[in-house]
Amino acid sequence: MERKLQITGRGKLSVSPDIVILSFDASAHEWEYEKTVDALNNKVESLRAILESVHVERKNLKTKDFSIRKETTWNKKTEKHEFNGFRATHHLELELPLDKHLLNRLLGQLAKQLDNLDFSIAFGVRDAVAQQQQLVLQAIAKAKENAQLIAEATGVQLQEILDIDYSFRELTIRSQRHDYRLYETDVVSTYDAAPDFEPDDIDVSETITITWKIG
Repeated sequence: MERKLQITGRGKLSVSPDIVILSFDASAHEWEYEKTVDALNNKVESLRAILESVHVERKNLKTKDFSIRKETTWNKKTEKHEFNGFRATHHLELELPLDKHLLNRLLGQLAKQLDNLDFSIAFGVRDAVAQQQQLVLQAIAKAKENAQLIAEATGVQLQEILDIDYSFRELTIRSQRHDYRLYETDVVSTYDAAPDFEPDDIDVSETITITWKIG
């Protein structure tokens, strides 16, 4: 039976974000299908107009999900679900450079002009290729280091590599999303207050499993 040693190495990095991601959830509920779609489209168009007012291109606002469905309510008397109009939802995302001045101007305009649009804020890295390559190299080095340590401690000899298990995926670096309850507080009632944020580094990791033949 062939003798093997299998070791998993992990690469770890703390990465400073360079973008901010705003996620918007627009919704509309009307009795008629056309009115529902129109109401939702008007909300999204208002959002695009606000972006343009702070010199952000409207095409940068991307659709992530869109749905429209019939709503029903339960009637206890008839014990049946009854039609209650249509609900449409539109989830959108906007990536911006990590620019406090730009973000604060945008949040101020949202507070002044939209009073019924929920959104959240996250931070991320636009291009994570270099970080992913560094993580892979770290994971390989750690696997080799641990394999050599175990081999020396147990009196075996590492021979050729039999297998390398690495499931490649494009690395996306994003922080946790933070809900921004702009419209439920008096803190920004004058719309002059601006959040002073300093995003923390984002921890990311990759693992690689290497199998050696041992003698």
